[in-house]
Amino acid sequence: MLPKTVVSGFEPIVGQAFPIGILQRFLRRAAVPHAMLFTGIEGIGKRTTARVMAMALNCREGTKSVDEGPPGAFDQPCRRCPLCRQIEAVKHPDIIEISPRKGILRIDQVRELLASLAMKPFSATHRVVIIDDAHQLNPEAGNALLKVLEEPPQGTILVLTAPQRSGLLATIVSRCRHIPFNPLSAEDMAGLLAETQGLDPILSKTLAKAAGGSYTKALQLAAGKWHHRRDWLIRASGLDRIDPHRPLASTLALAFAAELAKSKVQIDDDLEILKSWVRDLSVLPFKATHIVNADRKEMLAHVRTQLSDRHLTVIWEALEKAQKDIAGNANLRLTLDNMALRMACLRAA
Repeated sequence: MLPKTVVSGFEPIVGQAFPIGILQRFLRRAAVPHAMLFTGIEGIGKRTTARVMAMALNCREGTKSVDEGPPGAFDQPCRRCPLCRQIEAVKHPDIIEISPRKGILRIDQVRELLASLAMKPFSATHRVVIIDDAHQLNPEAGNALLKVLEEPPQGTILVLTAPQRSGLLATIVSRCRHIPFNPLSAEDMAGLLAETQGLDPILSKTLAKAAGGSYTKALQLAAGKWHHRRDWLIRASGLDRIDPHRPLASTLALAFAAELAKSKVQIDDDLEILKSWVRDLSVLPFKATHIVNADRKEMLAHVRTQLSDRHLTVIWEALEKAQKDIAGNANLRLTLDNMALRMACLRAA
């Protein structure tokens, strides 16, 4: 994902100096591999980098960051010319992007791609094909893609993205130059969130850590008001005001479970939020800089003074068991009732 400010070249892509450095060397030397595989978690800039690569290959107003290679081989597209803007808006007919349909890349999509590649490009010097989530290729589609990966039409470059190489056919991996991407650091991501979303720096840092290195996920958490949901979960579960001498009433615990059960599609995320809180309580005395919920550090510190390690273990095990049982299709309401009662009663034991 890119910040709103328009700057040249690869500069807006944060935290990927290593893969971008490799790609820029290819560009400067006019020796870009005809097939590349970008790997890494979702939301760290793989697709955006592929688009900027397509710009650099075709931009006529680009520049070089280092003076080497043949004339006219740019490693920094301008991002301002009509061609660059067309590619960034995913509207250039020679920059083809394919994504899974209902979680699968199908044979008809690959056949449609092959038919397009059999025709001459409209205007681009280099036609670029970006295949997102290539690990979702079904066997027929994967096998159909092999020939064009090995011998693409003149001037055609294919970029596949995937979380990791192991999810693809070995024959596909062997035909691609592997370019690994890294999860974004919490510092880089917090800076992006503060700049592009106007979020408070401490909240930006919290969302960045909760997103686990994925900027896309961080944006989703911000848009979904993750922090508001987190605050409700901690408050409703009683994990914000633990008093060993006054355990959460069973009626309140069951009411909390009933409310959780209303959002079946969200239940796993909710349990992960609760686990992040318990994890922070465990980590706080030893590595306070490693906590996720940095915007609630004072509350965590207060709660931690009321809890023993045994109490934390009981709560953690209750959450883990609920997740495991739900994944095994156990009765949702009964599972959550048991979890909430165990957290309430044993927490104060």
